Amino acid sequence: MSLNRSTISVSELTSKLKELIESNFSNIWIQGEISNFKHHSSGHMYFTLKDQGAELRCIMFRGFNQGIHFKPEDGMDVILKGKITVYEPRGQYQVMVQNMEPAGVGTLFLAFEALKKQLQSEGLFDTSLKNKLPQFPKKIGIVTSQTGAAFKDMVQVLNRRAPYVDILLRPTLVQGDNAANDIVKAIKEISLINNIDVLIIGRGGGSLEDLWAFNEEVVARAIVACKIPIISAVGHETDITISDMVSDLRAPTPSAAAEIVALSVRDLKQKINEHKNILFKQFQFKLNKIWQTFDHLTDRLTLQKPQNIIQRQKEKINILSDRLLLSMNHLFTIIKTKSISMNKELNILNPSDILKRGYSIIYNTNGAIVRKGQDLKENDLFEAQIGQDRIEAVKKRDIFKDN
Repeated sequence: MSLNRSTISVSELTSKLKELIESNFSNIWIQGEISNFKHHSSGHMYFTLKDQGAELRCIMFRGFNQGIHFKPEDGMDVILKGKITVYEPRGQYQVMVQNMEPAGVGTLFLAFEALKKQLQSEGLFDTSLKNKLPQFPKKIGIVTSQTGAAFKDMVQVLNRRAPYVDILLRPTLVQGDNAANDIVKAIKEISLINNIDVLIIGRGGGSLEDLWAFNEEVVARAIVACKIPIISAVGHETDITISDMVSDLRAPTPSAAAEIVALSVRDLKQKINEHKNILFKQFQFKLNKIWQTFDHLTDRLTLQKPQNIIQRQKEKINILSDRLLLSMNHLFTIIKTKSISMNKELNILNPSDILKRGYSIIYNTNGAIVRKGQDLKENDLFEAQIGQDRIEAVKKRDIFKDN
């Protein structure tokens, strides 16, 4: 059995739903928690908005998300403004977000905390990135409003304390939608000018919204990238901005920045006197050292004069002569003693002395000494030396032989 049924295609139904949904939900506010957040390289943001009972797919195109003042992240409770759109090919609907702000806490405060957390994680607050301020700046650049009280206060302080410095103002917006980009441009322009020793950026006091340009990420990164040392002087002493955190030095007020940036004439004179005293002491020390060296050289020169050298050599010769004379006398004494001793020994062996003791020496007619009786024949003439005398005799016979 056939029934007459009225049917509708999927496309027709989806189209009708699209028309119905989009016409009734074109300007709505929704609150929920962000999850699956992704900031695409194209600049578009994709995420899911959820609560305990349901989820919504969301997209926020780059043209809309550039106006928010905080960094969305998973787990953040937000309020969205947008419209529901239907993607017909898949029959899916999503929220096209046009505005977004944190729920429960001020938007600017959360934006401040989110950017602070991000820059801190990147190390942009590290002291190792800080440039050292010059001790004696000659030219100071200032980025602020030309008509603001902050600039007038800084000029007044500098003219009173340090009239020797040159001041270069780069007028800029300090609040409003275009202020952050103008501040970045001013910092870059100042960086290209030669002989700028230090830069002050800032403004007078105001609300968090008034000071917000100095909390923008682009300003923070421009400060870090600048090669010139930067003093941040934004608002009153209790006001803390991102620019204060990334700058090389934070001043509590613009007037305080002018006090800090350069020494007063009085302080400068005191510094000069201190350096003069240090230089004088160093000069005196070196001079005394030079005099000591001179005295030492003078003494050496005096010792090395020819007449002094000759005199010292004469004295040395006299000393050596005395030593030589003593040595010779000593040697002569030793030789004399040995000579006497040897003379005594020779005298003991002297034939004359032997003869004096009763001995005699027999000589033949040739004068040769007769040592044995057999050397003479009977009736041979010979001489006998007895003491100092000599007698002639004739050998008759050998006595011992006859016996």
